[in-house]
Amino acid sequence: MRLSDNIESIFAATEDGTPVTIQTIMDRVSVRSFGILLVLLSLPSAVPVPAPGYSIPGGVALLLLGIQIVRRREYPWLPERVLRKEVRLGTKPRLIRWMVFLLRFVELFIRPRLAFVFSNPITYRMLGTVVLLCGISLCIPIILTNTAPAFGVFLIGLGMLEEDGFLSGLGALAGVIGLLLTLTILGAIIFFGMEGAEMVRTFIKGLMETPDLGAAACATRHLLV
Repeated sequence: MRLSDNIESIFAATEDGTPVTIQTIMDRVSVRSFGILLVLLSLPSAVPVPAPGYSIPGGVALLLLGIQIVRRREYPWLPERVLRKEVRLGTKPRLIRWMVFLLRFVELFIRPRLAFVFSNPITYRMLGTVVLLCGISLCIPIILTNTAPAFGVFLIGLGMLEEDGFLSGLGALAGVIGLLLTLTILGAIIFFGMEGAEMVRTFIKGLMETPDLGAAACATRHLLV
C-alpha cells in the first residue's frame, strides 16, 4: 500500500477526534527509517492548512533526527515522549485531504535515481544539516518560518524512502530557500520589530500577485495564507 493510502486510512478511522500517535503511524506504515520519520514529522507543517501547536514539537524532533543523520547513525532514535505525541488531525478533514493530496502528487514523480546521494558521506551529511536547520526554523513561532522548510524536509524524507537522490536534492534546495526566508524575516524583525514579519509577508504576497508569475505562482501563493 502506498504511503498516501496508509495516511488516509489512519486518519479516516479517527474522524471522531480520537488522536493517534507518531508511534501508531510508524507501526501502521511498517517502515522504520529516517525517511518515514522525516515525512511524518514534516507533513502537517508542509501543507497550506495550519496545524496549531504542532510545528514546535515537530521541529524539535526534526532537529534531533538531523543531528543523527549528520552523525550517520544507522537507525533513527526519538524519545518516547515524542513517539507518544498525539497528532490530533481527526477533526480537521481539510488538513487530512491536503496531506493526502500532497503525498499522491509527489508520489507520481518518485523513482530510484542518483542513489549515491545517500551513500556519499558528504552529500548525506549535507542533507542532515538541512534537516537540522529546518527543524530549528520550525521551532520559531513566527509566520512564514514553517511551511517552506517543512516542505523541504518532506521531499528529503520521501527521497530517502525511495532512494531518489534527485528528489532529496530538490528538497534540500527548497529547505535552503525556506531558511533564507526565515533569516530575512528575523532580520526584518531585528530592524523593524514584529511589524517586519508582516512587511515581508506583504512583500511576498505582492510578488505573487504580479501577472508575470502566472498560474504556478498563484498556487504558491496559497502557502502564505
